[in-house]
Amino acid sequence: MISFLGYALAALICAEVAFRVWYRLKTGHGYHVSIKFPWDRSHVVAHPFLSFAYKRNGSIDINQPLPYELHYHKFFSFKKPLRLNNYGHFGPDFHRQKAPGTLRVACIGASTTANNISDGERDYSYPELLQGMLQEHFDRQGLGLRAEVFNCGIGGWSSADILVNYLLNIAALRPDYILVYHGFNDLHLHLMRDFTPDYQAGRRNLGEVLHLIRRAYLLPKIPFWHLYEFAKDRLLGTGNIRNDLLALISKQDLDFSHGFETLSHQQDNLRHLLLAARHHGARAILSSFAMYQYHDDVVTKKLYEGVSLENLHLRQLAQEFDAPFVDQANLIPLGPECFVDAIHFTPEGMRVLARNFCDELVRDLQARGDTAVASHRDAFSGRDQ
Repeated sequence: MISFLGYALAALICAEVAFRVWYRLKTGHGYHVSIKFPWDRSHVVAHPFLSFAYKRNGSIDINQPLPYELHYHKFFSFKKPLRLNNYGHFGPDFHRQKAPGTLRVACIGASTTANNISDGERDYSYPELLQGMLQEHFDRQGLGLRAEVFNCGIGGWSSADILVNYLLNIAALRPDYILVYHGFNDLHLHLMRDFTPDYQAGRRNLGEVLHLIRRAYLLPKIPFWHLYEFAKDRLLGTGNIRNDLLALISKQDLDFSHGFETLSHQQDNLRHLLLAARHHGARAILSSFAMYQYHDDVVTKKLYEGVSLENLHLRQLAQEFDAPFVDQANLIPLGPECFVDAIHFTPEGMRVLARNFCDELVRDLQARGDTAVASHRDAFSGRDQ
């Protein structure tokens, strides 16, 4: 019996060593063992009209180094715990009534808008950086305005989710500007069979798979046993809803032989968003989506093709709605200084993104006339009183 247990232990050790060597040769780093959130502290919830949502008035306070491909384990999710506000977005609460003298901006998008990242010294998000830049400008010019920038992004959302959330939640906040930075997430839904404009063929509601996510939470986390963690993660999930979510709500594998002929439906979703924004008195600023194509493989090339078409559609929408257009795809330097992976930003990348939007917003205010800029404290504070 002792001999058998000894052989079994030796076999497990050999398998673990072999796996670690193989994985490091393949990826250049060790296997990332995800943290496991206690189930009752999950920040992701099912929603009747969205693929999923974040828990209102919740928080994320369990942290670890992030496995970003270009900066492996260099950055963290946060320095201070992330607060989810009364609308289920990151940051302070959203209040329907604006304070007098406030310029209200809503940043619309998915993870590239929502993402918070920490270098260990402080936390960064592009909407928060933008608010600081706008406030600095207003103070320097003596305009007497208060900048209020809302982070309205949720990682993983498609244009359909963004549209529904805007109609149900954000429009009532009466933003003066909306900044639209969105791409990439819809592409996978257009590379599936039997496409439908409502994305029903490719995506299911989180409520349908909560039992599968919870199943992974029941299994023990053994951080030092990488082979076990790798097998468990592939078969049953990581026990971290943030990691498992998108794979489980996707109904199909991708077919990279598909073209992007149906991508005009994403453009329609964004068109409806802009129509609603215009109806509610919000000025839109659109942007191209930046993708750092540092891999030279079939998947990356296909997704880059889709992003390029998305950017063409966004430029067309800007012309259609006579809206300012910020060509972030060409303004943000492509490289590890600004990107942590193909689409997400380092703190420096967030600064550049925020600065480009700030400059365009200020130009638009000035283009609408010096009198209009000077009277913003009255025009903007009185709209929803």
